[in-house]
Amino acid sequence: MKGGTSAKDLPAARGGRRFLAAFLPIALLVAAGAGCAPVRQRLIGEEARTAATFFVSAADVSFPLRASFSGIAELSGRPVPFLAGLFSRNAADETLGIYDPMGRAVLFLRNEGGNVSVTRGPAAEDFPPEDIRPVDAGPLSVGRILSGAPGYPVDGGETARAADGSWVLAGREQTLFSDPSRRLLSRAEYDISGKRVTVTYPGRDSPGPPRTVEVEVMGNRIVLRRDAD
Repeated sequence: MKGGTSAKDLPAARGGRRFLAAFLPIALLVAAGAGCAPVRQRLIGEEARTAATFFVSAADVSFPLRASFSGIAELSGRPVPFLAGLFSRNAADETLGIYDPMGRAVLFLRNEGGNVSVTRGPAAEDFPPEDIRPVDAGPLSVGRILSGAPGYPVDGGETARAADGSWVLAGREQTLFSDPSRRLLSRAEYDISGKRVTVTYPGRDSPGPPRTVEVEVMGNRIVLRRDAD
């Protein structure tokens, strides 16, 4: 982030190295993903326009964003607790901090205009490695994702209806899913350089920031629970 960021500038966050080993692929947006697409009915006419409007409105997030999370990373069947802290000045200027159980900085994920990089903290030791190259993620916003909004701007795509009645918007970089009531964004799949990260918002019941965010990447499941403001 411009001007630099220290641990004290972010909401407190702590996590074990097992969590970090799973977190790094997310930080670099290098996620393996596959699977068969479910049957969907392409929308036309008024319903297509209404669905498109819904997904555009779901992207409405007010910056700056500041939040902290606690959660569990399930790695090879073993749960690892952690805390994380987010600060987003805007969609192109964001930092996510990860710390060890003693509160020492292990890494900072920085998003500067879609250029996503990882900076080692004093507690990094041999992880993460020093030669991690930044990733060009395009106009992706981590803050939007953790706020329950589409990570990329919504600027087109094909609308459809899933078997459960929910709406789907399939774009070039992301596929978005409403809940069956068509009131809330419930899931998103992000395709970055041919790799996939899946984000879901289980139990979401309002358009505000979701209480729980689940991320699936490289066979690992990470659950973040938003702390009270």
